[in-house]
Order: sequence, then structure tokens, then C-alpha cells
Amino acid sequence: MRAGFRGPWPSPAALRQAFTLANVCRLFALLLVAWQPFPGEYRVPLVGSALLGLALSLRGGLPTVAEPARRLGLLLLCLVIPGLLSIPTSLAPGKSWGEIASVALVALAGISVLYGLRTRADHQWLQTGLVVVIAAWIGDGLLQAITGADVFGITPKAEGMINGPFSTNGIFGIIVAVLTPLVLWEPLKQRNRWAIALTGGLVVTVILSGQRNNLLLLVLGLMALSTLWSKRTRLIGAAALIAAVVAIYPLAPTLQQRAGWMSTSATDMATSLQRLQDNPADTEASQHLFDSLNRFTSDRAFLIDAGLKMIHDRPLTGVGINAFRPAYPLYAQLAPHGHRSKPSHAHNIYLEVTAETGLIGLAGLLLAIGLGWRWFLVASAERQALAAPYAATLFVMLFPLTTHTVLLAAFYFTLLLMVLGGYLSALFSPEIALIANPAEESEA
Repeated sequence: MRAGFRGPWPSPAALRQAFTLANVCRLFALLLVAWQPFPGEYRVPLVGSALLGLALSLRGGLPTVAEPARRLGLLLLCLVIPGLLSIPTSLAPGKSWGEIASVALVALAGISVLYGLRTRADHQWLQTGLVVVIAAWIGDGLLQAITGADVFGITPKAEGMINGPFSTNGIFGIIVAVLTPLVLWEPLKQRNRWAIALTGGLVVTVILSGQRNNLLLLVLGLMALSTLWSKRTRLIGAAALIAAVVAIYPLAPTLQQRAGWMSTSATDMATSLQRLQDNPADTEASQHLFDSLNRFTSDRAFLIDAGLKMIHDRPLTGVGINAFRPAYPLYAQLAPHGHRSKPSHAHNIYLEVTAETGLIGLAGLLLAIGLGWRWFLVASAERQALAAPYAATLFVMLFPLTTHTVLLAAFYFTLLLMVLGGYLSALFSPEIALIANPAEESEA
């Protein structure tokens, strides 16, 4: 009989040992991803983590994560200060204040994540948990693709676009794709044979999710992972990815449709550009070019046009943090009338940040990215190795050419919190053993 157990049931002492505050914080860090398909979605683990962060602050647990928490606070201030500056001229002050409050909630939740990821073993536990969760989601999505329903009876919301255990379309493919580096980094690094099967399942699942944006995220994640491989393995991996896309493509009708739009629209755009080159005043060709671009991007041109107009109208502070949706009808003159009330976000991180909080907000975001990169560069080799899978995932999440994600979108910002917490903990947690002298890692 194992110590701490009497018969088949754990003793109260064993339960107390299992449910320490650190273990619960680490569990909620995993739930920031794992609970998203279930009732309450991201709200349950986010609020739970925030309450844990508040409890840690009140009970004096903050000093144990003081350094990574300070760095997290600095990065969040890069977003909050421009958001506060945008409120006096916001087109939706109530929504803007609500967004500021949500960032404060994220800050508290971040303390919990940092407290749960203080040691190397904590990071191993989280990454193993993510492997289990994503593998289960992949299996669920493949079952849905084969039978038409997943284990919960959830069916695809659009033809050829599986959504796994999620009741809404789109989120499933995004999460699986953006977490590719974090999920596969250690299994591939350790050359586990089952990691090849997991990689194959992930590729097939993302293709069947039916969104070009997800394919881009997947390719970015695999590019980040390729730093672990030899040149020969990279070539084999690239060939395997191309073969998988070609093989699965016929089973993804939505992806086929959108690829068809891209092909015909590209031809139309070339024709319109030639006409404009011959006659710059040709308004019909100009409109045809915009319409072709809009088809190419699945109505994203309306969003880009409206976002650029917001930036032109209010270049410094924008239309207000979290005010893109209420502002959109005022700036979407090129969009059909029925389309003006539909979009909820700009479908691009950098466009939305700049439209909502102006050039000050864009500068704040770029400053945060620059600080995060600098902290990585000046860290010891051991800390860099531990932070690398998180850094690769942040690269995917913040890539500027993605066409669906938004930084402050609730489910996406929650993912970002978990990844960023792991990244900062890997770089600054005092409980992670160092090869180099800790004094050498002091901030410049």
C-alpha cells in the first residue's frame, strides 16, 4: 500500500498534499485551455485563476513570483495605458471601461499562473497536460469528420469545417493551430515515436477545420519547430506537409471554395491593376480591384478599409479600446448596408489595436513585444531552452499577417495569458535552477 492511502481512498493528508495552492494554480493554468469547450468556456478558469491570484496577494504569496509578476504587469501596462488614453474620445466609453476592467482581471489571473509554474517540474506537468488535451481534441475532431458527430453529439456548423468539442465554429482550429509549438516541442525534441502520430493528427485536424488562417498558423508553428530538426528532416517535414494538404484537401469543401475565391480573385486583381496602370482615373477598375480583394480575403477588405478610416480619423488614440464593433457602421461606407452590423472585430491584431487605441496603442504593443524579446536574449541558455516553446507559440499568436485573431478577444487573450505566464516564469522564476549566475540575468 502506498504511503498516505488507506485502502482504495486517499487519506485527508494526501488530499491536502495534492490540493496545495500551487497545484490548484497550475491546474487552472491548464484549464485556461482545457475548459474552453465546456459551459462557461474561458470565463470559468479565468475567474477562478483571478480569485486564486487575489488570494495569493492577500496571503502574502506575491513575493514568491515578484519578478515575473512585475514583468507581466509592465507588459499589460503597455496595453492598458493606451486604452486609458483612448477612453476620453471613445465611441463606446462603457465598453472601453469594461475592457480595462477585464485586463485587470487578467493581471490577477496572471499571478495565479505564475505561482503554479515556478519550477521546471511545473512546466513539464503543464506541457504534458496540454499534449493530453490537444490529443483528445484531435481524436474528437477526427471522429466528427468520420461520423458527422463527436463524442458529445456536436456536429459541424458548416460543411467541411469540423469544430470538435466546440459548439461554435472556428475556435477549435485556431487553438489547436496556435498551440502547435508548445504541444509538440518536447515530444519532438525527445524524439518520442508517438509524437509523429500526434503531429500528423494535428495537421489533418487543422486542414479539416477549413480555414486558411488556421493553415497559416499551423505552418508558422511548424516553422518554429523546425529549429529542432536537421536540414534533411526539415525537407522531409515540408514534403510531408504538402502531401498531407494535397491528400486531405478534397475532404475540405469549404477550404476548396475559399481557395477557388483566391484563384479567381487574384486573376481579377491583376486585370484591374493593369487597367489602373493604363488609366489611374478609371474608377470602375478601382472598384473592381476592391471587390476582387474583398472576395480574396472573404470580406476582410471591408474591415481593413473601415479600420484604416478609423486610424485616419483618430490617429493618436483611436476610436476607443473595445469600440471597434460599435464604431464599424460609422466607418464602413464601402460595405453593403446589411454587412455593417455584422463584424465584431477587425480580424487582425495590429489593425484592431491601432484602430481602437491609435498609434499610441500600436507603439505600446510593439514595445511589449520588444521587451519580451530582449528579456529572452539576455537570459541564460538554460532559461532560454525552457522558455523556447512558449516563445515559439507567442511568435505564432502575434504574427502580423493572421486574418482572424484579435489580441483582446476573450478566448484568445486567455490563451495568451497562459503562454505568456509560462514564458515569463521560465525566464524569471527564482525557483528554476540556473547554470549561469543569477546576477548575470539582471535587467539592463
